[in-house]
Amino acid sequence: MATKALVDVRGTAIAVVDGNAMTAHLEVALRGHGIRCVGLHSAPRLSGRWADPTAYSAELGHQRTLDAAVAALAELRVGRVLAGGDSGVALADVLNDRLGLPGNDPARTAARRDKAAMAAQLHAAGLAAPATAQVGSPDEAADWYSACGHPRVVVKPVASSGTDHVRVCANAGDVREAVEQVLGAENFFGEANSAALVQEFLSGDEFMVNTVAVDGVHKVSDVWSSRKTAGPGGVPLYDYQQPVPRAGADVVVDYVKDAVAALGVVTGAAHSEVMLTARGPVLIETAPRLMGGFQPAEVERCCGTSHVELLARSLVDPAAFDAFEERDVRWRQQLRNVWLINPRAGVCRSRWPEAFAALPAHRGVTARFGPGDPAPRTVDARSSPGYVWLAARTEAELDRDLAAVRALEAGDLYVTGRAPDEGEAASADRGQHQRAQALGVRTVRS
Repeated sequence: MATKALVDVRGTAIAVVDGNAMTAHLEVALRGHGIRCVGLHSAPRLSGRWADPTAYSAELGHQRTLDAAVAALAELRVGRVLAGGDSGVALADVLNDRLGLPGNDPARTAARRDKAAMAAQLHAAGLAAPATAQVGSPDEAADWYSACGHPRVVVKPVASSGTDHVRVCANAGDVREAVEQVLGAENFFGEANSAALVQEFLSGDEFMVNTVAVDGVHKVSDVWSSRKTAGPGGVPLYDYQQPVPRAGADVVVDYVKDAVAALGVVTGAAHSEVMLTARGPVLIETAPRLMGGFQPAEVERCCGTSHVELLARSLVDPAAFDAFEERDVRWRQQLRNVWLINPRAGVCRSRWPEAFAALPAHRGVTARFGPGDPAPRTVDARSSPGYVWLAARTEAELDRDLAAVRALEAGDLYVTGRAPDEGEAASADRGQHQRAQALGVRTVRS
């Protein structure tokens, strides 16, 4: 499919497939330009946190056929279809193609969703990628591990999000057990895992790079370093992320631009996670959508732009996108997004976000669980209670408040009631987050 010229979307509508909290921020940014947002679902039932349907001027839900979806969007004069969450990528690609709108080639969607296909595409393009095997059984995974020559590997679903069922393994027995758990579960989007991924463990410094493309020209809105900590059972948990000056990340940014181009991203947002290893940058994964879990207004306050702002700019003002100089972005303050970690399952306390308000660097809290909700023990990204935003002049001030956050968490900050036994905790970790996620996102500002 040839790349289509950019269309002027002003006065039309943008459709968002499987919108989430971040696309709700995009809707706000576009509203000021007179652009309506239309919600659309990729499946009759969706798992995870999705944007409030009242955020859109029209909510179409799930259309029973592709032809029905095309007709409904054409009637609403939709000028672009975007993926909100990862589950919306495939349908967004097909709808843009059917409607004759700028988009990414649906024939190459698998390389942007399936992590095994993603690694294979990067290898084919001559770019570094992790050694990868897609397996259908625990024995197949254990055999690959024994032959691969890598002392540590990562087991994960083929297509999911966050740290869902991600496990670092250092022997064949652990690999077999981790693959059994993946194959016996649903992914973040409520889909049964028919296969699992085994990849070499990448050691180094982890970065997140946010890009927006117009007609194959990729520009970077922001770059973040990402720190993780060990969670229950060896699962890596996010500790925090903080921005990195663009000028100090050239080798990572250059690699990411080549990688997203190789994966067929020619238009729209992409969020890439990459490890800077001893052999250079290696892609962990790319998602052709906005980065999740962040507060665009806070990012814009500190540097003047954000992933949301740059995507909106590309849609409503192509000339301004062309004029955007990514190297001119300067961070006026140190910013840190701290992931919250709940050490045990229970019933959520009331007003726990207020415990962070006294921190000198506090800028706000995004809370996933409210009073009386079931609060799972944090075992992955989706079972985190939320985030605390910190901003200060120096990194030392951020380190001080990060230590204070972890000290507060050690004192049963989030939950009341007796500690559940092992079986109850496992049940909460697997299932209670689904009910809590349906509540959406609450933000408390200082």
